Amino acid sequence: MAATRFPPLVLCLLPIFCSVVDAELTHLHFYFHEVDAGTPNATVVNVASLHRNSSTFGDVNVFDNMLREGPDQASRLIGRAQGLAAHASLDETGGLAAIEFVFSDYGAYSGSTLATMGRINASGPSERSIVGGTGKLRFARGYMTSRLLSSTDTAIVVVFDMYFTLDH
Repeated sequence: MAATRFPPLVLCLLPIFCSVVDAELTHLHFYFHEVDAGTPNATVVNVASLHRNSSTFGDVNVFDNMLREGPDQASRLIGRAQGLAAHASLDETGGLAAIEFVFSDYGAYSGSTLATMGRINASGPSERSIVGGTGKLRFARGYMTSRLLSSTDTAIVVVFDMYFTLDH
């Protein structure tokens, strides 16, 4: 049987493919606490709205929400979720969000951030891309899932699960 020959390019790329396969998947789990605009200590505000009809299409919200270790408002504060959300769906089924997760008290990740981008579903769970990070989370790539855990007239709690690799 003849020996198989690999082109030099394949041999050069093989270590790169192997290092990607060996990357360790990191999982973070925490809760996002948002307080509606117009209430004391609001963490979200509507900064643009067309108000031409009852549609929210075109509205833009900016937020600086608390990230907590648990679903309870008294649980340990681990950071902030800072970003913006645009109501970008004509049928109001979702929007587009860019969120920077800033970790202030989260063990080895304190002082680091994760940047995310993607669609928020108005009903049901959402999945978005993790597009980068800083500090200990530099070069993070992956995805996150979120789902509404509880909602009142003035606040919401959302559970987040993040899955990513660090491509150093």
